[in-house]
Amino acid sequence: MDLRLSSRRAFLTSLGTGALALLAACGGSPPPTPPTEASETAEPARNVPAPIVRIAIGDGAGADLFARGLRGFLSAQLPEQPIEFAATMTADAQIAISTSAPTAPTGAQSKLTRVFAPVTNWRLPLRNIARADLNAILTGRLTDWAQLDSPVPGKIVRCEYTPGGVVLPPELGQAIPAAAAYDSYDLIVSALEGAPAAFAIVPLDLIDFRVQALAIDGLDPLAGRGDLAAYPLKQDLWLNWDPGLGVGLRDAINAFASAQGFAVDPAAPPGNPVNVTVAGDIIFGRTVHSRMVRYNDFAHPLRKVAPRLRDADLTIADLECSLSDNTEKPSDPLTFLFTTDAAAVEGLTLAGIDGVSLANNHSMNFGELGLRDTLDVLAQSKITAFGGGMTLAEARKPGLFEAKGVKFAFLGYDGITADDYGAGPNWGGTCPLRMNLVLEDLARAKQQGSELIIPFFHWSEEYVAVPSALMRQIAHQAIDNGAAMVIGSHPHWVQGTEWYKGKPILYSLGNFVFDQEWSEETKQGMFTEIVVRNKKIARVRLVPVLIEDYNQPRILGMAEGMPVLQRVYDATDEIKALG
Repeated sequence: MDLRLSSRRAFLTSLGTGALALLAACGGSPPPTPPTEASETAEPARNVPAPIVRIAIGDGAGADLFARGLRGFLSAQLPEQPIEFAATMTADAQIAISTSAPTAPTGAQSKLTRVFAPVTNWRLPLRNIARADLNAILTGRLTDWAQLDSPVPGKIVRCEYTPGGVVLPPELGQAIPAAAAYDSYDLIVSALEGAPAAFAIVPLDLIDFRVQALAIDGLDPLAGRGDLAAYPLKQDLWLNWDPGLGVGLRDAINAFASAQGFAVDPAAPPGNPVNVTVAGDIIFGRTVHSRMVRYNDFAHPLRKVAPRLRDADLTIADLECSLSDNTEKPSDPLTFLFTTDAAAVEGLTLAGIDGVSLANNHSMNFGELGLRDTLDVLAQSKITAFGGGMTLAEARKPGLFEAKGVKFAFLGYDGITADDYGAGPNWGGTCPLRMNLVLEDLARAKQQGSELIIPFFHWSEEYVAVPSALMRQIAHQAIDNGAAMVIGSHPHWVQGTEWYKGKPILYSLGNFVFDQEWSEETKQGMFTEIVVRNKKIARVRLVPVLIEDYNQPRILGMAEGMPVLQRVYDATDEIKALG
């Protein structure tokens, strides 16, 4: 029977109820159901067999795997649809699948692309690998990460991801056998957690923050950075199909391709990646203020880190001082009252900071005057403030942001001085860290359409690396009630991390701009680079910094930054040991 039917309704009707149900599930509208009551003139019902769909393979193992999977998928989705499968190309094939572009394409055509990436243990201090080095690893010529200038050596162990196969470009060489093979992504993650020097190549669509996804020659598809056309670890498939195939079958093919991690539009970065950067405590007061005045440059503290911060799609930080031309600047070099001129907002705008939390123990050092001036200065510079306001209702409002169509809500809470500085019904202040408020605010943000809600807690004892049991309880409750992740600040030290119910917790990012040069721990801090793909957190990367000249953070290279990261890792192990 010819597939080129005269109308969409006729073809869908010929496919039976399975196709109609699939079309409805894919968002299409099935044609109206004809009346069922018999009429005197109605013809007797006839059983019209559904047309046979022939799937054929052009070339390549990847095409074979895709075609066999597609056949099983279509058979399950459209049980009444006869499907024939040919291991070679046939002239009467309605769906032809190939790993190379047809020289003379016929009918409708789609190019599908599936991207893969090398992943390692989350703690491995590497971010990028050269294509030639990847070739050398796969062929056994590089055997230790130290040969790639990793500050932490380790014998390289390759784990193989088996479902669907990983197609390696021929120019990468014939890979030596993997040390172990795993048939699920979670097993790969467990293997990497248990073996710090292990790595695997896995589909990009599976990757989450529990592993470290490496860029290749600076091309980072996870973050959507670089020319995907030049990226080596990808599989291209060409599909040609008969134009007579109905919408139901075409939707089914696309649904299967998406489920397998193939992008239907190879020109767009897969997963719609959004890059989010969050920094810790910025305190422009005291010696930092003196340095800005001395250099006649109120953007000076953030100049070295500004290019990296503003490169993100969304940048957030904790602002822990007043920006005001109406407050008297303390002359005491040891004061704990922090304020600076309104001109210091220049540093925030230079760094591309989109939003700041005011939920901390220094936003109210100069009372409602300092807070109001700060809110006004930020608003004039189009920087969204959250966690502080002229009433409690205002302080509880989330910072709402939209980046690449993804809606974020940041909530700020002061767990240090809210008893003294907390906002009320008719007075300004910070948003208190009270669990009833947190839970109500999470629910409200979700109801208002926010897709990723991130509480930014100001908490903890100072100068400790391991969070308290109460902090962990608060973080867990927040995630239990809809938080996408949890971020903290205040202790002037970096603290450990935790993965809880598939969500990351960063208990403290440490100092970012401050003048505490009396210890290494207070001079060292970090910011985090987060990648959101398909509206889920796919990367959490810690970037260590060193504060110099009592005011200015500098991004550290991997070797220099390892002491900072190692303190995070050691504290993380302590948290894990607590159970």
